[in-house]
Amino acid sequence: MLARTAAPLLRPIRVQPGFTAAATRRTFITPPQQTFTATRRIAYPPAALFNLISDVASYDKFVPFCLASTVTATSPPPDRFPVRADLRVGWGAFDETFTSQVTCARGKNSGRDVAGGVVEADATQNSMFEVLRARWVIDGEGKGAVGGGEGRASKVDLEIDYKFANPLYAALSEAVMPSVAGKIVEAFEARAEQVLGKPRDGQTDS
Repeated sequence: MLARTAAPLLRPIRVQPGFTAAATRRTFITPPQQTFTATRRIAYPPAALFNLISDVASYDKFVPFCLASTVTATSPPPDRFPVRADLRVGWGAFDETFTSQVTCARGKNSGRDVAGGVVEADATQNSMFEVLRARWVIDGEGKGAVGGGEGRASKVDLEIDYKFANPLYAALSEAVMPSVAGKIVEAFEARAEQVLGKPRDGQTDS
């Protein structure tokens, strides 16, 4: 009697040439630190614009994406400039509160005299960003600024440095971040008109 050999239950898998069976792992590369800037000529005196920018408690009234702004510590009188503030920022599903260390220097920019001043906010110490800093510089430019005082228009510069700690947040915010500085400066100009009055004809920036 001939014995019948049973077919094997497991057959070897034939791998096509050039095919790797190992699983592919997707990795995210942490993006580098980035800087976005915006510059605008605004037809108001530098001192008046410096006062508006240093009023951090009012940021939620005009700064895009700022849902709440609370000053938690100030410098001694007479200036009483903000030195620490909590800013709640949100867009879409993103909603986060950042504690910022604030520095206000009237009439100075890195040791150089300027007509307005410098306002810096550093919120680097948080879980979302490795770096998050904003720096306003207000100086005089041209003639004919409204509102009295120096009688000059102002050159306003805003610089934002940031680096996300989580690459996923960087990817989600990629379409938003490049336009943030420009949107903030435009909103600030509208705030200046609201608080200081409408500039005279021919004095607005084109």
